Amino acid sequence: MRISGPITVATKPPLPWKNGGGATRTLVVEPEGAELEDFSWRISLAEIHASGSFSAYPGIDRIILLWRGPGMVLRSPAWPEHCLIPGLGPFRFRGEDEVTCELLGTSAADLNLMVRRGGAVGEMRSGSTEIKIAVPCDNLFVLCAAGSVDVLPGNGKRLVLQPECFLNITDPDAEIAVVLSAPTARYVYATLRRLC
Repeated sequence: MRISGPITVATKPPLPWKNGGGATRTLVVEPEGAELEDFSWRISLAEIHASGSFSAYPGIDRIILLWRGPGMVLRSPAWPEHCLIPGLGPFRFRGEDEVTCELLGTSAADLNLMVRRGGAVGEMRSGSTEIKIAVPCDNLFVLCAAGSVDVLPGNGKRLVLQPECFLNITDPDAEIAVVLSAPTARYVYATLRRLC
């Protein structure tokens, strides 16, 4: 088991989009240092400043979750219109889908999990209660959204995450607990499993 973090989101440099409509911070990518063409999976945080089209990622399964702001409306010929607003869970779609985004305010931020189809599978969920996450999974990612949460990786350690701090656990070998510091604490977690 290898633990990376806690890491603050702000320490990850934002990469501005070519169209000027926003910027993306890559939080975790597998394999480490992989580019968009050759990653197995990737978790990023996007700041969106203008409505527009999403980039296409053929062969990639995507899960998106509103992180900050009033939200956005996602439209695609491949599925019914979807509102990404506070309080709603993650939304899954294919990277090859043609998608446009209409902001419901002046800006928004979203958390993205991108998984290369056939090479890995992933899930992303938001939580506001204490949980225990069972193995097997090859990676566990936890990001604190509000309050603070303690992550207990089963090795006697207690890792404290403050808002906008995250950690990534590679090859966890025991059940992992996420414990809230207060009733208002919230977090997001993702589990990843390699297929080959």
